[in-house]
Amino acid sequence: MPQFENRRTGTENGIVVVVRDHLRTVLNQSSTPFPCRYACLIHPRRRSGEEGFGVITLAGESLPLTVTLLESLKRMPTLLEGTDPVVLGAADEEDAMVPGPDGASWHEPLPVNRLMLWHGVAASDSGSLRNRTGIMLTPTAAGPRLTLLAAERPVGWPA
Repeated sequence: MPQFENRRTGTENGIVVVVRDHLRTVLNQSSTPFPCRYACLIHPRRRSGEEGFGVITLAGESLPLTVTLLESLKRMPTLLEGTDPVVLGAADEEDAMVPGPDGASWHEPLPVNRLMLWHGVAASDSGSLRNRTGIMLTPTAAGPRLTLLAAERPVGWPA
């Protein structure tokens, strides 16, 4: 099993900064059906031998997209590209963990490697989607890359 060191990245150079600036622009210039205060980009993550999804946050931090992060995002009103109401969740609900070095007492969540994306209109009473259409997404070199705007920063997400 590869070692997953330095899995969170905040850098002032490269693609992360470009994405961060793009997210700020989209958030500030989009006319959305409800006020949005947070944005992120979900993308295929291939660093350090990982094969799953990653996320770049509004603050320009790059990290693996885990089941824990997705569960928090699922509870937040979210728009794909600032227009379409969506709900994202892991296709596999179990939280796979990377064990720490021998004798370590910590484990780290693996990146999610299959996403479910549901389009539709949120039903106010149950939190589920009415008129929904679901699709399963897997990370490939070609994508997908999802720009998401959310009402607020999901609980547990970095700025």
